[in-house]
Amino acid sequence: MNEQYASIMTTFPLLQGLTQHGAEMLLAAGEIKVYRPGQWLCKEGDPASFTLMILSGKVEVFLERRGKDVLLREMEPGAILGELGVLCGMPRTASLRSSGESAVVQWGTAEFRRLLLRNANLSERITAQSLRNLIEKERSLIDSMPPDQAGE
Repeated sequence: MNEQYASIMTTFPLLQGLTQHGAEMLLAAGEIKVYRPGQWLCKEGDPASFTLMILSGKVEVFLERRGKDVLLREMEPGAILGELGVLCGMPRTASLRSSGESAVVQWGTAEFRRLLLRNANLSERITAQSLRNLIEKERSLIDSMPPDQAGE
């Protein structure tokens, strides 16, 4: 199964140019986890103890406010999630839930930091993706606000 996931990983834009062997090394540094539809991966406020990359399926990024879920984004294979909390030592800023059967590779804090230190190209790509994710999350939050609160 790891070979199949490694093959899929080489098609992700974030990992463009990565070889099958390189993808297998990324998988070996982490743990593959499979989630059922609706299963929580983490909750807002949890300690940030891992970073993950979606291998298959989709994952919802959302906040719970006033008893309702505010969907920020639905992430697809190739997306990195949880990296900012791990790098900044901050609790989770959003909750993650599988929107269908999903598989991820999950790296603990130390493993993820080692991956970034060993590969400057990967580190640069993940940093850029993290900033894009942060901007998209901010836009989603603004778009979810009532017009009088969003400054319109």
